[in-house]
Amino acid sequence: MNLRTLGVRGGRRPSAIFAFVQQLPRLLLLSDEGPQTTSAGGLILFRLLKDYPVDRLQVIARRVPPEDSRLNCRYNSLTTLWRRFEQSRFHRWKRSLRAFGLVPPVPVRRVEKLLDGFQPDVVLCVMQHAAYYDTAWRFARTYRLSLIVIVHDVNDQFEPVLPIALRARRRRDTAFYNYASARLCVSPEMEELCTKQYGATGEVMYPIRSDGLQPRAFEDARTLKSPGHLTIGFVGNLNYGYGDELLRLLPAFRAVGAKLIAFSNPPRAECAALLDARDCFDFRGFAPGLGAWQTIQAECDAVILPYPNSSGRLENLYRYHFPSKLPEYLALGMPVVVTGPDYATGVKWALRNPNAVMSCAKPDVASHIEWLKRLRSDTTLRVSLAEAGGRAGLEDFDPTAIKNQFLDRLQEVSRRSTV
Repeated sequence: MNLRTLGVRGGRRPSAIFAFVQQLPRLLLLSDEGPQTTSAGGLILFRLLKDYPVDRLQVIARRVPPEDSRLNCRYNSLTTLWRRFEQSRFHRWKRSLRAFGLVPPVPVRRVEKLLDGFQPDVVLCVMQHAAYYDTAWRFARTYRLSLIVIVHDVNDQFEPVLPIALRARRRRDTAFYNYASARLCVSPEMEELCTKQYGATGEVMYPIRSDGLQPRAFEDARTLKSPGHLTIGFVGNLNYGYGDELLRLLPAFRAVGAKLIAFSNPPRAECAALLDARDCFDFRGFAPGLGAWQTIQAECDAVILPYPNSSGRLENLYRYHFPSKLPEYLALGMPVVVTGPDYATGVKWALRNPNAVMSCAKPDVASHIEWLKRLRSDTTLRVSLAEAGGRAGLEDFDPTAIKNQFLDRLQEVSRRSTV
């Protein structure tokens, strides 16, 4: 167990460490997705809970992930008969009926049976897929337990309802959000939105990055990995518009003789043309663990977070979510570039930290050619960005601080529920 991560400072006696661990509440995570290492949302939960005492934690989620991708605690699968309607053309009708309270809830006794005698002190859920956070809320209310909610995305966007059900959904979600004892929102913009929509304040908890990442030497940025040519790295999902933007940027890369190395699952059809651009796009596929990051550090001069400038239906996602890859990027000891509209949370963070990140909010190809050329030629700039980015990343995204914030809230709400 990483005791520093758990807030235990050096010099304490073993008895003090034992007492601290015993203060952690018995925790039930009841959510659509559980802690696991094969998806972005699951990975955040995995990092937050990976050192949690396994005898004080149980997970109930839609499915149990493969053993090699999950925690050592007990997992249980919870599915509903209504799940298949969410994958059909009737999904708006199903979710609208839920908003009016006309979808039969998951019985509390079914949750009890899955727990098999485990008695939680606190319930944790992610505000994602109403069937699951409704169940977490109902279970917590039944046993008068504290509820902690994590908000990563605007769920309204992923679970659309019929116009007639909009107010009913808002009333139901407002009641859920107000019941929670702690509300952990992924960005300042998300916290402001939730306060406005639900009338209750929360706090910002940025996505936690891996504590296994180590920065390369900042001086490595002084020399291009391929003499005379700039190499940019990308790690993450090519969907949600990121692949579309990289495809749009290829003419700028070609114009300056730059290359892009990408670690990701294969892109969808809309941006599959990336795979044909072998002259400037090197697709490496998905790499588990730290392998992709180590390769990026060894072969690239900088990394890029490319928001699409024409985001359309995804605009709300970019306005309020926070890109988990940005904290990862800033831990690499490399220059970081963020492109896209100035309303995107990652771009806004970059604009607030101009010395730590190179940003480009202009959509025209000429502007992208300009920053590519500057990054290629300006040795001092590359080193400065690497150093300042590392400092700024630790200020906002230190994984120890984020995990301590999370564990502190668990302990606070647990004490509150026993008063």
